[in-house]
Order: sequence, then structure tokens, then C-alpha cells
Amino acid sequence: MKLSASATIVSSTWAIRRLNTADIGPDWLDGFQRRQDVTLVYRGAPGDRRIATEPFIDDWSADERRALCRELAAMAEAGRVWAAMEGENLAGFAAVSPEPLGPDGEYRQLKELQVDARWRGRGLGRELMAACVAGGRAMGARKLYISSHSAIETVSFYERSGCVPARWLHGPQVALEPFDWQMEYDLER
Repeated sequence: MKLSASATIVSSTWAIRRLNTADIGPDWLDGFQRRQDVTLVYRGAPGDRRIATEPFIDDWSADERRALCRELAAMAEAGRVWAAMEGENLAGFAAVSPEPLGPDGEYRQLKELQVDARWRGRGLGRELMAACVAGGRAMGARKLYISSHSAIETVSFYERSGCVPARWLHGPQVALEPFDWQMEYDLER
């Protein structure tokens, strides 16, 4: 993997580039395969974490896709939004919000890190996470705040990436997604 002068990360399989508002239209996610078949999730507090069987399919409706496109387009200029492309296909994307969070404004929220079902398990998530880490640092953050899906695969990905249970909780995010696993990544390490 190398970083080109245009801030595009190029690997042997895909290219990751930072997007601007004009790159994200209302139908940008129409072909993206979000589907995740979830069986096991984490429940409880970080010190009392337990695995629960709660099977469901996680996916987005057409309205949710359009709403996410609007959110990402609005975030693209002041924050960071990246697309991982394999040829003409969107293989994954990630976004970091520009708004400072936390008692001292030390956090930026990793709002999205999604890999299309057809590209999972190939290292793309790690590359998108690396882009989020670099982007958070570039925005002056000391930590990334992650409200992770509680599926054990998703939490395990973030843990392997160096994330730990959040020391500070973002109340509005916890209220919005009460079953999410709240995590953080130290950008100063």
C-alpha cells in the first residue's frame, strides 16, 4: 500500500480516496451490500461483557441509504469521508465527523466504517481504519470515539485495530444506539 500525492491510498486491489460533497449523490449507496447476518452480540458493561444470542439481519432500507448519503455529503468538507473503490465498484467507505466531542474536545467520532459484504475479510477494513486514524489526527483530535455495532465480529475488528472501551460516553449517541458498544482509539499512541 502506498500514499500518492493526491491523498489516494492505493493497494493491489482497491484505491481509497477522500471525497468531497459533490462526490456523494443521493444514490451513491444504492449498489452497496451492507447486509450482515448477526447471531452473537455483546451485552453488559465492558467489565461484565457477555455474549448473547440475538439473531437478526442488519441492513439498510432505501430511505436509510439516502439519509446516510445526505449525512455523509454534509460531513465531507469539514470532516473526512473516504471511499474504497475496486474499479468502478464501491467496496467500502468510512467517515469521521468534524465536531469536537468530550470534556476537552479531544474526540472526533468515527461515524461510519463499512465494507461491502463482497469485500469483507480482505483487509479493507484495516485500511479504512488507518485512513480514519490519519484523518482524526489531521483534524487535531487526540482520540476517535466509536459507537460500534455490538455484533461480536464488529467489536472484535475494532479491538484488533487497537480500540478499547470508551472512557467517556457521548450521551446522545448512547441514547440513539443503546445496544452499541462504546469504544475509543487513542490517536496519540
